[in-house]
Amino acid sequence: MAQEITSQLEVEGSVVAVLHVDESGTDPVRTVLGNCTKDDLSISTDESSEDFNPGSQRRTKRYRTNNTIDVEVASAIAPDLAALEKVGIVDSDGKITFDSADRKTLASDDEYIEIAYFDHEPDYSSVDIEADSELLHRFEDCELTSPEVDPSATPPTASWTWWVEGGFYLDFSSA
Repeated sequence: MAQEITSQLEVEGSVVAVLHVDESGTDPVRTVLGNCTKDDLSISTDESSEDFNPGSQRRTKRYRTNNTIDVEVASAIAPDLAALEKVGIVDSDGKITFDSADRKTLASDDEYIEIAYFDHEPDYSSVDIEADSELLHRFEDCELTSPEVDPSATPPTASWTWWVEGGFYLDFSSA
């Protein structure tokens, strides 16, 4: 069983789509926030623990006290800046914003962030993200932090980090 799951999670392609998903309607609406490669993406999970060693025990017991998940993305700046506005980096005028309301937390039951891996450059107007991607991660309850703009890159890039305060599905499928 473990080998079957592992072989299903292999990713050969390097094209990555970062998506905002809105499932408030009858059909999910996926908006591409950025295209990048696997090298421009980082998902880190950190767990902290405390040790407890009472005098009557031979072994130290460890207890998980908290965990954090960060998703770091670097992507080319979109020509119309719509994606950067959707994630809360810029306002409707294209100006960098630091307003907490703009850096909205995707805490509703019908908004998510997804990362889809492809072995080709997909046509997002016709691709079935769940069926055609090699692997699909889903993150719940995300809050944007640490936006950066690198005008020296070619093309210029924006990068940001989401703090994931909800679930992380390693291989998401709605079926």
